[in-house]
Amino acid sequence: MDLKIIWSENEEHIFLPEENLLGILHPPQITPEEIDLQPLVAATTEFLKNHHRILVLINDYTRPTPNQPILQPLLPLLLARDTKFLIGLGTHRPATPTELKNIFGTAVFDSIQNRIIQHNARDPAQLFFLGRTSFGTDVWFNRTVLWAEAIVTINSIEPHYFAGYTGGRKSFIPGIARYETIIQNHNLLLHPASAPLSLKDNPVHEDMTESVRMLDKPMFSIQIVQNQEHNIISLHYGDIFQSFQDACTRAYPLFATPIKEKADIVLSILLPPYDINFYQSQRALEFALSALKPGGIHITVSRCRQGVGNDEFIHVLSSVSHPERLLQKEKADHPGWHKAARLARAMQKVKLYTVMGIDDRLVKSVFMEPFHSIQEAIDHALRALGKEAKLYLIPDAGAVVPLLTNRKTTV
Repeated sequence: MDLKIIWSENEEHIFLPEENLLGILHPPQITPEEIDLQPLVAATTEFLKNHHRILVLINDYTRPTPNQPILQPLLPLLLARDTKFLIGLGTHRPATPTELKNIFGTAVFDSIQNRIIQHNARDPAQLFFLGRTSFGTDVWFNRTVLWAEAIVTINSIEPHYFAGYTGGRKSFIPGIARYETIIQNHNLLLHPASAPLSLKDNPVHEDMTESVRMLDKPMFSIQIVQNQEHNIISLHYGDIFQSFQDACTRAYPLFATPIKEKADIVLSILLPPYDINFYQSQRALEFALSALKPGGIHITVSRCRQGVGNDEFIHVLSSVSHPERLLQKEKADHPGWHKAARLARAMQKVKLYTVMGIDDRLVKSVFMEPFHSIQEAIDHALRALGKEAKLYLIPDAGAVVPLLTNRKTTV
């Protein structure tokens, strides 16, 4: 069987014996309808009517949030007030001027560029202490929150590999939190419920939610559900907790892709924006794990357009003789351990192959096997597992979470 694989600017034709292909996993095709923004404008108007100092929390460049169509009709309301826009970078680097234009859209950016603040999780002068959660997380947020009379959050909802979903409470942790706060929260990520599309009993999610409930500020939340083409499917707004829950319920069938059995091999293709770097490419593996048999092979295909990204997980993994050693430490004092520990746990069950724009030596240093073409990786996997090995192909791995039909993930 001849297949054409498109990934970023690349295109590769591969051959796969038909008897080896268990299935091609696509997200459900849902046609978007035109969204009427007037109810949103009316609700935002009502929320803002008694407030002058407004803080708008915005996702960073790693999320495909369609800020421009949402902000454009709201600009007259926001610019009539003392409004600031805070980019929730978490531990990520600052956005470049080009990335800021991509985040907001050029027209909106040109109107607000002097009002934009980029969060710095490592700058004590930017932060204030709010309290401690029942999970033991010391909550420090960007002190612009103290300046604001009211807060507006804008998020897109996608699966997240240990918080369940992006959006909602993630505007605060990790978005505008202190470095150490993020570490403490992420120390919960090895819990069995810390998984894609999972909110029930997920301690990462519950800790984030508890931290936001500590804030005594009026908040108006705008949660956006998109399909795999990043077209808006639905808007959910108002109370931050209810709008987030409603958005997750709507998003679940967009990403949860039923399968009847697991495969020996999963080939995951990451498309923009999730192929930005090695760091972000882990989502392909995390989403696909539920479709892999123990002893199987996962192949991540990612352009890694900006190289490695945050390389702390590289230093952590490459510093040990075997990934298993990382799991002997229950908690860490830096975020590199968290990503490395998730990878180490996966490596106990499956082998990891990569087809990436990353140096082979670096890939090998983190116990993965690099290949220079998809065909080469598939051929090697079939030789390793035998001619009867079955394979799932996921052409848009950032938008698909395979779930066995007898398993229910609760939101």
